[in-house]
Amino acid sequence: MRIINLTYFFRDLLVFIITTSATIIIIALRKNAREAMKYKPFSMASIFGLLSFLLISLAELIGMLINTAVLINQYETWQFFRSIIFTMAAFFLLASVLSFYVPFGKKRYVIFKVVSEAKLSKLWGAYYCDRNSCYAVFKALLNARLPGIAIARDPPEIFREKLGLHLTPVIWISKIKHEDAVSPTRLEFLIQRLADFLKSVDIDKVILIDCLDYLILENGEKAVSKFITKLKDLSILHRGITLVTLDEEVLPDNMIHFLKSELEPVSNLNINEIELLNNPQN
Repeated sequence: MRIINLTYFFRDLLVFIITTSATIIIIALRKNAREAMKYKPFSMASIFGLLSFLLISLAELIGMLINTAVLINQYETWQFFRSIIFTMAAFFLLASVLSFYVPFGKKRYVIFKVVSEAKLSKLWGAYYCDRNSCYAVFKALLNARLPGIAIARDPPEIFREKLGLHLTPVIWISKIKHEDAVSPTRLEFLIQRLADFLKSVDIDKVILIDCLDYLILENGEKAVSKFITKLKDLSILHRGITLVTLDEEVLPDNMIHFLKSELEPVSNLNINEIELLNNPQN
């Protein structure tokens, strides 16, 4: 394929790569944000944006070809089609913006943050416990109507079945490729997921960390210590109760000492008091 105008060809190639990348990102976002896509303005905005970038990519592909021997003899005709495609892309881009503006800019929809009274403020923070105690306290807090999330080595279905749960989200720590799995070496990503959970609503929440030994194996004691410390601070700031399983037969002595000095024992949590506060009618 002989290139006639090198400057215009590479200009259109660059824009083609950018818009194609944007198209792929939007498709990935729609796949990974299914819950958000149930909200019509978000869904429509993403669809219109996707169509806009697809049309721009098509126009830039034509732009590359008319600067080669393939379409140079039909330059004027294809330039006319390009102008039509760009115009359509502009309309779809406007529609994407309006999909957000109409419900929010005109205040047809107002987002209210979910908030509850801070009844458990003295308990926010992080606690260590043996596995069975952590499981029991985690279930008790869920039964006391605290939203929760678990970080475990078992797949979500198996972990929920083991604890007698049905809906509680579980992040599976594994190196296999799965939509529920997170690699053990991605501590920054994991802490961000947990931070998003803690910040999502202004109510008391509970987190269970049930794979500390595996995280240490893959990242080392120093990195995991920082991870736990940051999670503890986030829990205090954002109304969280974090439970960390401590297996003294498996964990290194230094890590056991760190956990016992940095975290509180789970015995400091009065489950009966928590249940009473959240279910005063009982």
